[in-house]
Amino acid sequence: MSYFQIILRRFAQDEARRPELIDGLGLESDDLDDPGLEMSFAQQARLFDNLHKAFGDGWILDAEDLWSPASQGALGMAVMSATTAGEALFVLSAYAAVRTANQRLTIVRDVDQIVLRHSLAAPLPDHQVWTATAGVFLATAAMLQMLLGPASSQVRYEFTRSPPDYTPRLQGLLGGEIKWGAKTNAAVIPQALLGIRLPLADPITHQAALGVLERARNADRAPEGVRGRVEDLLANSPSGRLPSARVARTLGLSQRTLVRRLADAGVTYRDLIDAELKSRASRWLDSGALSHAEIAERLGFADATGFSRACRRWFKAES
Repeated sequence: MSYFQIILRRFAQDEARRPELIDGLGLESDDLDDPGLEMSFAQQARLFDNLHKAFGDGWILDAEDLWSPASQGALGMAVMSATTAGEALFVLSAYAAVRTANQRLTIVRDVDQIVLRHSLAAPLPDHQVWTATAGVFLATAAMLQMLLGPASSQVRYEFTRSPPDYTPRLQGLLGGEIKWGAKTNAAVIPQALLGIRLPLADPITHQAALGVLERARNADRAPEGVRGRVEDLLANSPSGRLPSARVARTLGLSQRTLVRRLADAGVTYRDLIDAELKSRASRWLDSGALSHAEIAERLGFADATGFSRACRRWFKAES
C-alpha cells in the first residue's frame, strides 16, 4: 500500500477525488490507512487506469515521491548501499520483480556497455505499459543520479513508443539522452561507469536489505505465494488465460515446480484459470452490457456453446 498512499497524497489531497482513484479497486475506506495491506497486481493495474483517465498518460511525471529511492523499500536500500555501480545494477535487475511483480529488468552485456532491458510478465494495455516503463526508469534514473552524480548523464534511455508532448520535461527528469522508436525499452549504461565506487556504500545495510529481498522472493515462491502471483497474472491477462509455460518462466520456476507448488496450495493451474474466467463471466453477465457471444469471445471460448457449457458447470453448484 505504500505506493498507493503516495499516490493519494499527491493526487487526492482533495477528498472529493478519492472515489475517482479507488473506483473498482475493491478497497474499503479503512483499508487506505493500513500500511501493511498489499495491493494485488490487478488492483495496481486498475489504479493506473483510474489515474490515466483522470490525468492523462503523463501523470507519472508528477509523482516524484513514487519513484524516489526512499520509496523503493528494501530494494532502494540495497541498491543505494551497494559498493559499486555494477553491483547496484545487478541488485536492481535481480530483485526488481520482488518490488513490482509484473515487471522484469534483465541485464544484457555488450562490449562497451550493458543494457538494462525492461519487460512485462503479463500483457498490459499500451498506456499501462508506458506507465510501468516510465516509472521503472524514472526510479532507476533517480537512484543513478544520486549515486553517480554528473556521470549519470551518460546513461541513455530507449523507449519503443513515439515521443510524447512532454518529452522535454521527461528528458530533464531522466537526465540522460532519450531514444524513441527503439526495439525494446531499456537503459543503456557505459561499461566504464560500472566500476565507480558509490558514496553511500554500507556493507551492513546492504546485507540486511538483501536479506529482506531474499525472504520476500522465497515467500513468493512458496505454495501460497505462487498461487497468489498466478492469480494476479491471470487477473491482468486480457482473456484471463496465459500458457502455463509462460507463467512458470515469469515466476522463475520450471513447469514441474509450478505444478507441484500449486498442488501444495490445493489447486491446479486449470482451477485458477477456471476461477478467473468464472469471476469475469459472473461480472459481465450481471452487468447485462454484453451478449453471451461477446463474453465468450472475450474469455477465449471457441464459440458461445462452449461458454454456455462452462456457465452450467460454474453456476449449477450455486443454484
